[in-house]
Amino acid sequence: MKTDRKKIFQQRFNRYYPMLCRIAAGYLPSGDDCEDVVQELFISVWNHGKDNLEEDAFVAYLKTATRNNCISFLRRRQHIDTISTDEESTLQLSDTTDTDSPRDYGSLLDTLLRQMPPKCREVFMMSKIQKMKYREIAAALDISEKTVENHIGKAIRIIRTYATQHPTLLLLAICSELIRLGLWNIH
Repeated sequence: MKTDRKKIFQQRFNRYYPMLCRIAAGYLPSGDDCEDVVQELFISVWNHGKDNLEEDAFVAYLKTATRNNCISFLRRRQHIDTISTDEESTLQLSDTTDTDSPRDYGSLLDTLLRQMPPKCREVFMMSKIQKMKYREIAAALDISEKTVENHIGKAIRIIRTYATQHPTLLLLAICSELIRLGLWNIH
């Protein structure tokens, strides 16, 4: 029984590892970080017995967990960077920046995502970052395609509201991120 579990787990690892690394690459700039996050996910899956899920549920779980682990990784890294440069940043930025403005594009994206309700955020990330189709999102989350459309619409309204309050910052950040993620071709 244990050898069957190991064999199935190894097959799933080989099948889904490349896809999960591509998903992680949408969040993390370093290929090594992507691989670390995905490998840690598979260790967690094994240790917590999540490898016994049916195939569709397992894939949905892996995609969602990869996204969540990448966001956690970025938050930890940002927190460490913030702690190490806190005094320097305070001196350099004290009179020149708006304290409500995010410091970089990653934190701007995080700010926008935090303004979204949890399910709306999850659907938005699956659609725009993981590039899943509405049908796939609906199946993974066990909701209707219309509900997926409603969540995307709500996310877009939240982004528009933020854009009206911070137009220049948001425009530059969004254009840069969309180009970096390959979601907007400038040709």
